[in-house]
This record gives sequence, C-alpha cells and structure tokens, in this order.
Amino acid sequence: MRIPARPASPPFPKGIASSLIPLLCLFLPSCAMRVGAKRIVPDRFNYAAAITTSSKEQMLTNLVRLRYADPPVFVDVAQIVTQYTMQRSAAINAPAWKGNSTSPGAGVSGYWAESPTITYNLLTGRKFSNNLLEPVSNISLMQLVESGWPIDSVLGMGVRAVNGIYSGSGAESFRHRGDPRFYELLKLLRELQLRDAFSTHVLSEKGDKKGAGEEEVLVFGGRRSDSEAQAMTKTVKELLGLNPDATEFHIAFGAMNSNDTEIAFLTRSMLDILTEAAAGVEVPAADLDQGRATKTHVAKIEGELNLQQLVRVRSSARKPDTQEAFTAIQHRGYWFWIDDRDIKSKRGLGFLMMLFSLASPDLTLSLPGLTISKP
Repeated sequence: MRIPARPASPPFPKGIASSLIPLLCLFLPSCAMRVGAKRIVPDRFNYAAAITTSSKEQMLTNLVRLRYADPPVFVDVAQIVTQYTMQRSAAINAPAWKGNSTSPGAGVSGYWAESPTITYNLLTGRKFSNNLLEPVSNISLMQLVESGWPIDSVLGMGVRAVNGIYSGSGAESFRHRGDPRFYELLKLLRELQLRDAFSTHVLSEKGDKKGAGEEEVLVFGGRRSDSEAQAMTKTVKELLGLNPDATEFHIAFGAMNSNDTEIAFLTRSMLDILTEAAAGVEVPAADLDQGRATKTHVAKIEGELNLQQLVRVRSSARKPDTQEAFTAIQHRGYWFWIDDRDIKSKRGLGFLMMLFSLASPDLTLSLPGLTISKP
C-alpha cells in the first residue's frame, strides 16, 4: 500500500523576507537607531516652556493669595534629570529555506521608555524668610533701571521714600497717602531716562554679603542732555535737596540722605512689593462684601502710581479661553487671569518675577539625595 506523501508547505515569499530586512535592522544592535541627540531639542524646549508656565502661574497664585490674606508659598524646580531606555529584538524564520515550521515567518519587538526625575524644593526656612522680609537692595533696583525698565515703575513699586519724600501705599496694612513731590520726582526721572540724561554704575565691590561694599552712583548729564533735560535735572536736585553743582550722587539705603551728594532710598521688602502689586487683582464683589479679601486704595493724587496698572488680574466664574489668557489659575471657585492683550500687565508680571530672583541672589538650597533607577 502506497502512503501518500505529505504536502509540502508553501515556500516563504522571498520578496516579503527581503522587505523585512530593512525593518528588522532598526531593532538589531548592529543597526541601532540613536535617539539621544534627537531628544535634546524637543525635550529642552518642552521642559523650559513648562517651567515658564508654572512660574507665571505660581507668581499669579501668590498675588491672589495675598489679596485673600493668605501667606505666599514658593516651590522651586531644583533639578531635572531624564533617562531614556530603548530595548529591541528581532527574529526571522524562513520555512522554505530550512525544514518546515508552523511559527510565524518573522517577528520584531521593542520597548521605549522615558523616565524623568524632577526635584522640587519648598522655599522655606530662616534664610528664605529673611530674603522675603528684608528690604530689596538699591543695586537690585538700579540693575532693572539699567536694563531698560521704566524708572518710575521700579521706584514706585520698590521704594517707600527718596530723601525723606514718601510714596503712598494701596495695601490695607500699609495704607497712607503719598507726598505729591514723590510722584513729580518719578515723572521727571522717567522723562530724563527717555532722554538718556543720566546713567548709573557700581563704584566699588567688596565683601561677601549682599550689597556689602558696593556703591551705586547716579550720574546726571548724558549724551542727549539738552536745555530741557538740564532744567528737569535742576528740578530733581531741588526736590531731593542735592548740591546743584554736583553731577555724581551716591545711592545709599535709608529714609534721609546724610549730605547733599547722596540719594537715600528706603526700599520695600519683596513681601511688601508683592502685597502692593496684589492691589491689581480684581476680587469678586461677593468676596469683598463678605470680608474675605482686602480692599485697595484708589489713587487720588495727581501722578500717583495706580497699582492696578502694574499687573491687572481679572476674575471670572468661568475659565477664560486659552487664546485670551496669558496665564490663568483657579482659586476659591473663581478663575483669575491676565489678558494676553494687556502688554503692561504681562510686563509687570515679568518685572515681579525678575525682581524676586534679584532679591534673593545668595539663596542656596541643599538638594536632596537623587536616585535614578533603570525602568
């Protein structure tokens, strides 16, 4: 009796096998695909954008919290470490080449993982509290002026008095009327700044402490010191009780100047500055009527700095459109946000963030132990 032969398996199409080889090459060690360098550009900018967004939201949150008499809280992103893992394997089986097999003709497998480790630090302790409560250094304020920030906004927010001439305060705990001469002084200094009619520089640098041994000098008379600028400079000197013949004046800390060649700045603390800026937060009327939030002072003196012009924060019951809001946060059931078309408020928020960094130049934080394990 003749036993029929077992039918042969159909040959594995060589064309398919040939087309699989380039695909399998991606998973073979000898054809490894390098991804490390390619991830630098997208990951670097994505993390930078996320940190910027969270920093704006954190500053906005603290402004709103201060209007509700809540203490500010700051959390710093101390470190970001990202680890990439890529595993790959491949197999190919051709029944037409060697014997018969019921297994698949080819198979590939791969594994990709990104494991970011982000370290946060809660800014707290005596050192941070001192930086938050002590007056901002004169040099930090003048650095902002040197970089192009309007001097009337910088001094209006950062200074309580100049040579005994006091500014007003809109914060409920510090509320008092300002001296009209203070706002006349700010207006004149702003005009001189636009004319490049004065400059500042650090005279010396000594010591290890913040501001120790450093003297900021203000020099009147710039490249465009015309007759109008000279007249405004004369008025500034008269308001401050300065020597009319001198051109260089030392900037010192204090409520009153010690001589006629010194300009004394009584600066505010960073907490005071944030409290003053919080006056621009529009609190819902119901919360004001119930006493849940502090009320603000309305500027009445001609030329007095309107604190709502620094950072105007709007409020609404509904979440604003993402295309309309520069930054937005939710607090106590309401949404607080800055209009993306409000250039002054966007610049003001950036001013507060920059000044907060300048106010704590020597603030160092110890990093916790960092362990990275392969997933």
